[in-house]
Order: sequence, then structure tokens, then C-alpha cells
Amino acid sequence: MSTLAVIQELIAKSAEVPVESLDPNRPLEELQVDSLTVLEAMMDIEDKFKIKMPEERVPIRTLQDIVELVDRLVAQQSGVPK
Repeated sequence: MSTLAVIQELIAKSAEVPVESLDPNRPLEELQVDSLTVLEAMMDIEDKFKIKMPEERVPIRTLQDIVELVDRLVAQQSGVPK
């Protein structure tokens, strides 16, 4: 399963919206995904991907932003060069 598919499932569960409605390139606000939902999902994402989110605030506007962040963190934290 791709990073996008996993994240879509986690966000859909947290936001209580259909997975099919989660276009990765639309702003999260348009998808009815608020900041609290993103925060909750980020904790699930950390557990699922065995990563630690950065302490500093990272701008996230779309699901694709989350996917790119997760892929980058997985590569960094596993020691695999990007």
C-alpha cells in the first residue's frame, strides 16, 4: 500500500469522511479536514510509519504535503539517502 493510500485511510478515519473524497492536491480545509484532525492523524501516522514528526512547525496544506513529509522522514530516520 502506498504512503498516500495509508494516509488517506488514516485521515478519512479521523475526519469521518469517505476516502474517495480525499484528493491529495486539494487544500485540507476544502476536504473538511481541520487542524485538530490533522494533529490526531499525525500521531497515528507516527505510529504506523515508525517515525517522529519534527518539533518545528511544518507547513501542511494538502494530503500531498503530508505524503512528502512522511516519505522524507521515513528516508531520513531509516538512514536511507533520498
